[in-house]
Amino acid sequence: MYVFDNAARQAPSRLAALAAVFDPGTIRQLLARGVEAGWKCLEVGGGGGSMTRWLSDRVGPQGNVVTTDIDTRHLERLRLSNVEVRRHDIASEPLPEAEFDLAYARMVLVHVADPDVALMRMAASLKPGGWLVVEDIELPVGTFDDVAAKAAFRLKTAAALRQVTAAAGVDGRLAATLARRLRSQGLAHVGTEGRVLTWQGGTDGAALMRLNFEQLRDPILATGYVTPEQFEADLVALNDETLDVRFPTVWTAWGQRIAG
Repeated sequence: MYVFDNAARQAPSRLAALAAVFDPGTIRQLLARGVEAGWKCLEVGGGGGSMTRWLSDRVGPQGNVVTTDIDTRHLERLRLSNVEVRRHDIASEPLPEAEFDLAYARMVLVHVADPDVALMRMAASLKPGGWLVVEDIELPVGTFDDVAAKAAFRLKTAAALRQVTAAAGVDGRLAATLARRLRSQGLAHVGTEGRVLTWQGGTDGAALMRLNFEQLRDPILATGYVTPEQFEADLVALNDETLDVRFPTVWTAWGQRIAG
C-alpha cells in the first residue's frame, strides 16, 4: 500500500522536494549504466515525472520512455513526444517482455507486498543486455526511545511517521537486500551502493520531511506517540538552519540481463 496519496493537496510540492533531494544521485547511477540516445526505457512509479523528463531528454527523439504509476495524474501533464504514460500496478499487472534497454524504479518496492514478483516482471521486461536499476530507503527500526533509532530519527514526529508507514506494510529492511534479490532473478554484473544524505533545516530535505509530516498528519497523531503541540514544534524545527539531520541510507542496486 502506497501511503503517500498522489491526490493529496501536498503531493505536488512533496514530489518536487523528493526530486530535488534524490534526482542527482539517481541520474549519476543511470549515467553509469550507459543510458544514451536511442534507448527504450521503462520507469515504474513515475510519480511527479522529474526522472521521466530527464530520461526523455537523455534518450532523445530516437528513444522512448514508458512511465507508469498507479495514479498518473502528475505524469499526464508532461506531454512529451517520446514518452508514453501508462496506468499500471507493478504488484499485480504484467509488463511487456524483452522490450526495454533500462527498467528503473525508485522508492517503489518498499510499498509492494511481494517485491520479488515486481522485480521478476521488471527483469523480464529487459532486452538482452538491458539494465535493471532499483532504489529504496533503508528505514530505521525501533522507537524514538531506542538509542540507535533516536540518533536516526532526531524528531519525534519522524518516529511516529515510521510507525505509520510500518503499519501500512512498508518494509524498512528491504533496501539492503536489493542486490541479493537481483542476483536471484538471474541478472549479471550486479552491484549495489548505499549513500547517506545529510541536510539542514530550511533545505529541500527539510521541506520533504515537512511535507511528509503534513500529508500524514492525521495518522501520525492517531498513533498517540506525539501530541499536536509536539507535531507543530517539529514543523517549526524543520525551518531551523541549525538543525542537522542524517537521512536514512538510500540503496541503489543494478543488474544486467545476460545477452543471448
